[in-house]
Amino acid sequence: MIDFRYFLVSIAAIFLALAVGVALGAGPLKGELDQQLRGTISAVSKEKDGLRKQIADLQEGDKYRDSFAADIAPDLVKGRLNGQKVVVVALPDADNGVVKGVEQSLTSAGATVTGTVSMTDKWSDPSQRQFLEELATRLVTGDVRMPDNGSAYDRAGVVLARALVTRDAAAAGRKDSATPTIMGAFGEGDLVNSDSDLPQADLAVVVAPPVQAKAKPTPDSDANQAWVSLARSLDSASRGAVVVGDPSAAGDGGVLASLRADKQARGAVSSVDVADLASGQVATVWALAEQATGGVGQYGAVGTTDGALPKRPTAGS
Repeated sequence: MIDFRYFLVSIAAIFLALAVGVALGAGPLKGELDQQLRGTISAVSKEKDGLRKQIADLQEGDKYRDSFAADIAPDLVKGRLNGQKVVVVALPDADNGVVKGVEQSLTSAGATVTGTVSMTDKWSDPSQRQFLEELATRLVTGDVRMPDNGSAYDRAGVVLARALVTRDAAAAGRKDSATPTIMGAFGEGDLVNSDSDLPQADLAVVVAPPVQAKAKPTPDSDANQAWVSLARSLDSASRGAVVVGDPSAAGDGGVLASLRADKQARGAVSSVDVADLASGQVATVWALAEQATGGVGQYGAVGTTDGALPKRPTAGS
């Protein structure tokens, strides 16, 4: 047991130390401490003002960059996709501004957007995988070869691609007899939201959602694999596909990160990770033109890429 006298002595020592501190602070050390404190506050204030100016300068630089890119973008994409038919596939929670920007850039490049297909979370929900596969199996047409060892997402992606795209440039822009049945069934199953009678396209752009910082999935999550499988299916059934998104989509947990980590997918499907910028929308058009001629690349600002954008394509390629 602690001696009571020792306890009293300890308490007295604490109060004595406090008293000495107060006395010194109010007496001989007061001026020195006040001066040091004022100096520290002044230095921090100057540093804060300097940082504010740096931020303001960076913001002005960003405004100039974005304005410049927006001004020259129409000339950079003009005629790059003349005569091409492109379908836009928006994944769940894709940024509407990015979707609209991509559609506008495609139109400025001379392409015809055959339609915009909005995917739902149900498509990539693991609990709905069996339903997805069974429905896809019932919708297979005679001219579709299903992958022997593919996943449910591979099989469903092949069927959806059959409805939306074609490798035959001459057939692009025409309505196919199988499209209403396939799109109608997927729509009834709450897997897609779209017109059920779209003309077929010969190229595809998939718009990935940004990654929310509060809940990042792992790069090999079921949802991401579902979307990578869909992108591969669209690419295989058409003349080319590009997956686009903002920089977060190429970071941890993003669809673009999963695509780029998949050796087979990155060797066939292109990507652009700055599609929220005018410069990125130019890169999207150029990447699509590159796909149409058999090329592939990963473009943008995040991680290891093939550069900001592909080599300048020739008009109408």
